[in-house]
Amino acid sequence: MKCVQNVWTKNIKMNIIVFLLIAYGIANIMIFSSIFGRWRKLCNYISPKFLGELFTCMICLPFWIGIFLSIVLGSVSGQYFDNLNEIGQVFFDGCFTSAGVWLIHNIQEKLER
Repeated sequence: MKCVQNVWTKNIKMNIIVFLLIAYGIANIMIFSSIFGRWRKLCNYISPKFLGELFTCMICLPFWIGIFLSIVLGSVSGQYFDNLNEIGQVFFDGCFTSAGVWLIHNIQEKLER
């Protein structure tokens, strides 16, 4: 599995921030916006247990978004772990994205109260 050319700069901290903000934006739109309301209903109708929960979970969906972004933009974790193969890098990016987006989401929820 060959990823697209890595678009990340040498500034690793900025790369991580940009990666997480892109993932958070995508997840937030897909889970909460009215634009994807019909899509969520369709997914819930097709598979309530998998797709229905996937598009309402702020931990589950960002994992898959992180995998997608890692393949399209290049791996962020690959900048830290040189000895990982591409599949490992993509998996760790999915895990990292899930945790990072969940953290941003919880901070936002606390600030709204």
